[in-house]
Amino acid sequence: MTSAFLPLLRNEIVKASRRKLTYLGLLAVGLICVIIYFLAGKLMNSATANAWGYVGFSMQLVFTDLGPICILVFSSMLVAEETSTGTIRAALAAPVNRWEFYLAKAVTGLLYMMALSVAALLLSLALAGIHYKFGAVGDSAGVVYGRNEALQGLLVSYALSWIPLSALVMFGLFISTTIRSSGAAVATAISTFFLVEFTKHLAGVDSFIFTRYINYPWLNIQQLASGMDYQWRPEVWKMMELSGLSALVIFGVGLILFVKKDLNH
Repeated sequence: MTSAFLPLLRNEIVKASRRKLTYLGLLAVGLICVIIYFLAGKLMNSATANAWGYVGFSMQLVFTDLGPICILVFSSMLVAEETSTGTIRAALAAPVNRWEFYLAKAVTGLLYMMALSVAALLLSLALAGIHYKFGAVGDSAGVVYGRNEALQGLLVSYALSWIPLSALVMFGLFISTTIRSSGAAVATAISTFFLVEFTKHLAGVDSFIFTRYINYPWLNIQQLASGMDYQWRPEVWKMMELSGLSALVIFGVGLILFVKKDLNH
């Protein structure tokens, strides 16, 4: 039997493109990038007053609160919205496997996360180019990082930033699987996220929570922009291990629950 995954994924993308919420998240990210641009002079450290530092600073602020909220809102509605309206029964009445349906939802969430990230990066780059230069990074002693080295650092940071954000998508999808009401799923996902963020240090579990790495790549770029010595290893391996494992475990648990879920009640 031909796999139904690709048709399901296309259907999910079409549905997402028709939701106003999809564009509202992109608009919110664009708006916060513009606000950061006008406040950058007051908020940025003068030591990072170059284009590389601005982009790192802008991306860090975008994905401190607003970015994760947009990702959680979108991903936590992927299954819950269809469960609450009953359309999920009609979708699964076709000859499709539940795991294919769930995988299509997960990939759609990841694509939306990437779209938000791309939009934030492109706008941050455009705004950075207005007042700053993407040149070499140096200090009074001379050039510390060449332009190509700085660009490479930015691209590496950008690629790495997707890893913890992918785990965040899987968390939102997991909540969407366990709660039938879309409104309740969104509220639960966001409240749980902030509850964990506010208490993880007090509870001493920060080293076990993947959200600690959401801003990690952009902090390194700001160090680079300051002409400081920055090291990816060994912390980057810890980030990849914790975030990657968290994403796989959360996805796996959510998939098992969805496959066994009774959709008639």
